[in-house]
Amino acid sequence: MVNIKDSSLNFLNKNIFSYLISLYGIGKFRAKYICKSLNLNYFIKVKFLCDKTLFKISKIISNFNVFESLKKFNKDNIDKLISINCYRGIRHKKNLPVRGQNTKNNARTRKGLKKNILFKKSINNVFKGKKKGKKK
Repeated sequence: MVNIKDSSLNFLNKNIFSYLISLYGIGKFRAKYICKSLNLNYFIKVKFLCDKTLFKISKIISNFNVFESLKKFNKDNIDKLISINCYRGIRHKKNLPVRGQNTKNNARTRKGLKKNILFKKSINNVFKGKKKGKKK
């Protein structure tokens, strides 16, 4: 069960639709479904809802796979792909793009900084004090 009453004050000042979307595992479609099933206006503030309505909302949310159970479900699926050594699992293990994106020029977000740039920076720091002499 989701305890909406114990939420921080900045969530209590949000409208119910925005609050539901901010919960992990609930998107726009599920938020609309929850509001329509309880005949709620999307723009009602959370602090103006009665306890009975909040209990109904938390009861509906408990039917969905959200929060820690959803995170565990996703992590278990990725671990299963890694353990069977399929292509997608290998890409996850190497921290490369999984869904067929090009990696020659792009994928900097997933791959991190270039290794040769890091190497050049470390070499420049070592040889900073040396001066080059002229050849005769």
